[in-house]
Amino acid sequence: MASSARDRADLLDRILYETGAADGIGGAVRRARTALDEWPDGDPWPHYVLAMALGGLFQESGDRTDLESAREHLAEAIRLGGREDPDAALFRQQCAALESGRWAAANAANPDADPDELRGALRMAREALDMTEPGSPHLSMRLAQVAELLVQVEGPERLAESLRLSERALEDAHPDDPRMSRYQQLHATLLQARAEHENDRALADHAEVSAVRAGHLAPAYDPMQARIIGTLQRARAFRSG
Repeated sequence: MASSARDRADLLDRILYETGAADGIGGAVRRARTALDEWPDGDPWPHYVLAMALGGLFQESGDRTDLESAREHLAEAIRLGGREDPDAALFRQQCAALESGRWAAANAANPDADPDELRGALRMAREALDMTEPGSPHLSMRLAQVAELLVQVEGPERLAESLRLSERALEDAHPDDPRMSRYQQLHATLLQARAEHENDRALADHAEVSAVRAGHLAPAYDPMQARIIGTLQRARAFRSG
C-alpha cells in the first residue's frame, strides 16, 4: 500500500534534510533504518529514502558496501512499487543515476570497463522516461539522462537519437530550471561528438555556439564550467584543424 505524498515528503525531510541535525549523513542512515522498521510493510518509500541516505554515505566514505546496500534498497523500492506507484518513475531515475555513477567510478579506476554494464541503467532510464507525463517538471531531466546513457552504451551510431533527446530536454525545460546549463552542455558535447564522428566542421560550429550558451547559463563558480570550456576548446580545435 502506497503512503500519501505528504507522508512521503515528511519522511524525506525528516531523514535527509532535518534542520540542525549534527550527526551528518551517518545519522541520516540510522534514522532511515529506524523508519524502515517502523513503516508499514510493503511500502517502497522507506527503501527509497534509505537508498538515498546510503548513496550519500558512499560519497562521503567511499565504502562500496554502502553503495551495494543502496542498490539493494532501490531495487526493493522498484519491486514493491511496480509500475503503478506514484513515484515509480523516480525510483527508476535514481536507480539509473546510481548505476551510472557506479560504472563511472569503475571506469575511472579501469578505463577499459565494459560499457555493457550500463545497459541496466539505460533500461531503467528509459522506463522512467516512458512513465513521465508531458509537462512534468521531471521530463527534461529524464530526457537528458536517456540521451547521455544511450550514446555511452550504444556508441556513436546512436548520436543522432541522443541529440534529438537532448534538444527535447532543452525545449521542454523551464527557463528557470537550474539544470539548464547541464542540458545545454550535454547538447554541445553530443554535437561535437557527432562532428568528430562524421568529420563535419559545420557541426563543430554549432557545438561551439551551444557550449557558449551553456557557459552563459552556468554560474561562474559552477564546476560545470570546466567541462563547458573543454567542449568549447574541442570544437574550436576540430574546426580549425
